[in-house]
Amino acid sequence: MIDPIRFEILPFARGEEEAAALPEHVRVTVTCSPKHGIDHTVEFAAKARAIGHSVTVHLAARMVRDAEHLDRILGSMAEAGIDDAFVIAGDADPPHGPYSSSVELLPLVHEHRHRPATLGIAGYPEGHPLIDDAALAEALARKARLADYVTTQLCFDPQAVLDWVEAIRARGIDLPVVAGIPGMVDRAKLLEISMRVGVGPSLSFLRKQRGLRNLLRLSGSSADRLYDALASRDEIAGMHIYTFNRLRETWEWQRSKGSSWPRISEPEKEVTR
Repeated sequence: MIDPIRFEILPFARGEEEAAALPEHVRVTVTCSPKHGIDHTVEFAAKARAIGHSVTVHLAARMVRDAEHLDRILGSMAEAGIDDAFVIAGDADPPHGPYSSSVELLPLVHEHRHRPATLGIAGYPEGHPLIDDAALAEALARKARLADYVTTQLCFDPQAVLDWVEAIRARGIDLPVVAGIPGMVDRAKLLEISMRVGVGPSLSFLRKQRGLRNLLRLSGSSADRLYDALASRDEIAGMHIYTFNRLRETWEWQRSKGSSWPRISEPEKEVTR
């Protein structure tokens, strides 16, 4: 089983403060950016785990320097009790080491002695600006054999998500799908985040979300619309909510919505090799 509600936070001071002040323990996913690096992400994630939250680390292939570095990353995650990795390519350009895609890194993580209990991969209902649809489909099929769930990119069109789920099911991919949706955010917050993560990573994120105009559609109404459209659908196993470090506000909003999924606490997971 996977946690059906996930709150994405950015590894800055505000994120740590909000995680520490949250009234209950939740599943938080910690992002990784070229400016701060993956080691910083793991350190931040370990603090969130020490608070008591269940934690997912965004494991960016392009920021792993070599096999020894991967050993240290996964060892540190295991020591901290971090049980989930979201394996992605990442935005480092050029890559910091020999891995340029999640397709290359995922098998190594899957077979590693410190493999997290669950592994997630990314899905793109609206496509990817740098990868054609056929290549995306092939990569997803290869990764799906080693993963436990797939989380979609931030998408404003619920029907696009549902159509994409139907399409991957037709290709034999039966992984649980966690839908990436916005939480509560405004334009001022977006500008603040852009300054913190750096111009390059910000532009990369905007490009993935199909441009600044699309991203600026984030609002309480868009969050409500997407949540309501997807929460009751059997095709959707959960929500990955982009908080932009407004964790408390987003948590309160999500709790006010209720949940179509059973609340999953922190299970003691163990990987059988």
